[in-house]
Amino acid sequence: MHRRLDHVNELPPIEIAPNWTSAAGAVEAILAYLGTPLPRHAVMGLTGHAWHLCLGSREDVVALPSGPSDYDRAAMAGRYARTGWRWERFSGTPADRDVAIEWAKARLNRGVPLIGWDFHLHEFAVVYGVDVSRGGFLVSDVITAQVSAFAPWDTWPSLGEIELVAPIEPVDEETLATIVDALQTALDCFAGNDGPADGQPRGTAGLEAWAAAFESETEVDRAGNAYTLAVLQAARLDGAAFLADVSAALPELSESLGRAERALTDEAAALSPLLTLFPFPTGGHGNVANGGLRRAAAMALRRSARHERVAAEAIREALEILEQEV
Repeated sequence: MHRRLDHVNELPPIEIAPNWTSAAGAVEAILAYLGTPLPRHAVMGLTGHAWHLCLGSREDVVALPSGPSDYDRAAMAGRYARTGWRWERFSGTPADRDVAIEWAKARLNRGVPLIGWDFHLHEFAVVYGVDVSRGGFLVSDVITAQVSAFAPWDTWPSLGEIELVAPIEPVDEETLATIVDALQTALDCFAGNDGPADGQPRGTAGLEAWAAAFESETEVDRAGNAYTLAVLQAARLDGAAFLADVSAALPELSESLGRAERALTDEAAALSPLLTLFPFPTGGHGNVANGGLRRAAAMALRRSARHERVAAEAIREALEILEQEV
């Protein structure tokens, strides 16, 4: 079906799907290319991206832009299997680059696009081809239209982390077991277990730590704060939509998941004014240093944390019901 990618890619360009969570946008685009599309909120809920929060922190600065993509990378291939495909992962360092390139080329030669990390920017992208003559991948990310699809190998990876994930084959997942796993991932993420134990606040505790930072004199990164807010609110809205679908499909969960859906919608509503106070990409200029606005942000984040705890408790109840059926 496809000629070998000895020199230039022969696959059609595969455009990443619009999503503040770039990894999920890449998953959605690849699933559509493979002929098994899922809506954005289903991808977000099944893979666990809907529930993630890491308050990117380093030294005395919080809300760094690294937080939204700082999650449990090793878990992702398994989580992505809930979308109906088995996935495989290549992870390494710059010393593994040549091996990683050959790994990617072997899959692209079979007509299989990939998810990759850290090409034009520190986000995920769809990798749909190689250009051996120029020495690089052809990728689709949020800035491809501005900078071209070509991503050279000699500057990759700029952060020292190689991360590639590829679909292998369709899998038949048992529906109830898949939903149980997805809901358990939600609880794990809310509990802060979606990433390494590196001291960065995660999950609902991350919301509280964020509020505490605004209540103190801790430096809040302006751009990262705006970006993390935008990613978080969009993710929680997708999570609410995913729970609504599960509730409709499984009426026995309608009461518990209905409460969880409303709580996540309320969380997103509590965050909404902050997107105006701290708009992406500027971050509101001096707003992160304004005492009154910092107090308002802290109150909104604490309300968000309360809503998230309500959602977690309701999801826990739904899981207790489901686990009797699996």
